[in-house]
Amino acid sequence: MFSRITITNSTENYSQQIEQIREKLNNADAVVIGAGAGLSTAAGLTYSGERFYKHFFDFAEKYGIIDMYSGGFYPFPDNETFWAWWSRHIYFNRYEKAPKPVYDDLLKLVKDRNYFVLTTNVDHQFQMAGFDKERLFYTQGDY
Repeated sequence: MFSRITITNSTENYSQQIEQIREKLNNADAVVIGAGAGLSTAAGLTYSGERFYKHFFDFAEKYGIIDMYSGGFYPFPDNETFWAWWSRHIYFNRYEKAPKPVYDDLLKLVKDRNYFVLTTNVDHQFQMAGFDKERLFYTQGDY
């Protein structure tokens, strides 16, 4: 049985919405999860603000880079600086587990179900949370 969750009444409270989702999930034959950058952002893997300045303050000061995304397009003066940027970028966005348990919580909802994940995220957070690698498709690869 194919079912979509559509919540259109903006006055409906969150408890009712959660119950609707729980009911649909419990009755589903399979679950397909579509995930993009918003999921990692919700998990705390932000590319700007405090997290950016904590890890890239030197690039911000020297080159005026304002966030990790735009820094990926910066015309660095040499290969050493280019790879210094990218090695740090990849480290903090691929090997560091997200600070909030969004991925862990999502896995708890589907771990005993027939699920599949289709994601544009390249940050490896699904695998770090314990999702089965055979049930993941990274449309844009993985760092």
